[in-house]
Amino acid sequence: MNLVKKALLFCKKEGVINTLTRSAQKCWELATHVPCSVWERMNEKKYADTLKDHITGKQVYVLIPCIDWNIPIFQRPHQIATSLTRLPNAHVLFVSDEYKYDNFAGTFPVNEHLDVVSHRIVPQLKEIFSAAEQVTVFMSWPRQAHLLEFIPYDKFVYEYIDDLSLFYYYTQQMTDTHYRLIREADLTVCTARVLYEDALPTARKALLSPNAGDYDFFHSSRGCAIEPTLTDKVKGYDCVLGYYGCLASWFDYDLVIEVAKKMPNWCFVFVGYCFDGTIERLKKEALDNIILYPAQPYRKLPAFVAGFDIQTIPFVIDTVTKATSPVKLFEYMASGKPILTSALPECLQYQSVAVYHGADDFIAKAQQLLQLDRDDAYFEIMEQEACANTWDSRVSEIINHLNGAI
Repeated sequence: MNLVKKALLFCKKEGVINTLTRSAQKCWELATHVPCSVWERMNEKKYADTLKDHITGKQVYVLIPCIDWNIPIFQRPHQIATSLTRLPNAHVLFVSDEYKYDNFAGTFPVNEHLDVVSHRIVPQLKEIFSAAEQVTVFMSWPRQAHLLEFIPYDKFVYEYIDDLSLFYYYTQQMTDTHYRLIREADLTVCTARVLYEDALPTARKALLSPNAGDYDFFHSSRGCAIEPTLTDKVKGYDCVLGYYGCLASWFDYDLVIEVAKKMPNWCFVFVGYCFDGTIERLKKEALDNIILYPAQPYRKLPAFVAGFDIQTIPFVIDTVTKATSPVKLFEYMASGKPILTSALPECLQYQSVAVYHGADDFIAKAQQLLQLDRDDAYFEIMEQEACANTWDSRVSEIINHLNGAI
């Protein structure tokens, strides 16, 4: 999609001021990529040779997601890529769209089993894949579907991870490509039941595979020190209600503001990646008991969770969130602190998740959670659900379905 058309669609959704701001940012981002593009032209063979050495004789997994590697949230594509590196004889190539947070030439290694690759050099890599034992592509972004013609893959997994209405720039052409990929994929993986039911009539083979959590990381971080800058900010409050992740139009700002006003002795702590301009809704209220932090590196999240009494997911219920399987839900489970969410369909199936309906019920449910003793059966159930929903178990299930073992 050309930039002018995309800007017009963004303007329709976000308004003129946000459009001008984002357009200026995008122009700057594109300009900073020019030196990388030039360098790649000069070093095509070097990048190809390096990657060929890494994948020779390996089970190669190529991930083509809708997210940069260095975006300040560690989401499903990153987690699946990491879990795939733990499979026997595996090497993973994570294709970066370099949309906003990545800016590099050619490729860079994350570890000995994982390379991040610029989308620009994929067309020059076609010949190297013959050196691999087998090539499997995971794609979750129709905008990059043209890259498939440059990857001679053996198996193709299409990940249907969000309702299409989430993306303001989704055109009819992209929608058509989306359903074509579902038809062509050896396996279509859906993260929510509503997506699974949508894909089922079209897919060759479909699998309902919700998101999961990095159990080892969050479980091992229990008891870590609280983020130093948070300690003084939450001092004196009777309850700290925490959240980390995207702050966007699907966030229930009105409920949060209502609860914050009714319970001035409680505070909310939001560690957020601002997906759109809707965070201004909270800033305008200027409530002392709503504390905002910018998005934090993944490794620092446990230090913020250490300061929470209750972990929350205060989303509105709409088309987008009905198709959402929150990654943080399973990370919350592994962190071992009480969980309170709105009635998201993908949260209702877990016994360790308390669900509220409206502000007054939010307060009542939070008060109940605050009364829990650490020996309560609730925490044993949470531990069981955390262990049952890890990324390694999800990847194992996907590969087994793909290979016909299930």
